[in-house]
Amino acid sequence: MNYSSEENPKFRSENNKKDIEMEDLNEDIERQELTPHYRRLTFIQSNGCDFCTHVTKPGPYMHYISIETKNGWLSCGEEECKRRGRQAVEDFMAHQAYGRANHLKNRESINVKRTSGQMDNDWVLERSYPEVQVDNNGVEKVCVTKPSACIEKWVSIDNLLLWNEV
Repeated sequence: MNYSSEENPKFRSENNKKDIEMEDLNEDIERQELTPHYRRLTFIQSNGCDFCTHVTKPGPYMHYISIETKNGWLSCGEEECKRRGRQAVEDFMAHQAYGRANHLKNRESINVKRTSGQMDNDWVLERSYPEVQVDNNGVEKVCVTKPSACIEKWVSIDNLLLWNEV
């Protein structure tokens, strides 16, 4: 008995459909712009690009998501790569900044419990620290600031979401 799929006409026609679908899928993947994960942009080799294989010319161009943490992407002088670098920062800020608390980023004020236990409602998410930090206990934290008092503090995202339930 021959189990070859090429011998069976029914299987061959199904297989051709799968081949066509796979070709379409591969073309879609090639067209899709995949953004690499951001990285620290200090003490780096600066003759590369996170978006292509070109040697940096005339760059490098650094696209920071945070000046404080110096994290972001590096692009070469090609216009498409610079565009993708700017887009990566915009996408990060729109969808990933502050983790699960991202929806609070545009609020004029958020509620935060002070160390004293008092609840304050004139805090905002710190713009210079949009990244989630994880402490030694695995707790996700974000930085909040109270502009009127020029103070900042790190709070757990779980607490922040609890304090700002809608």
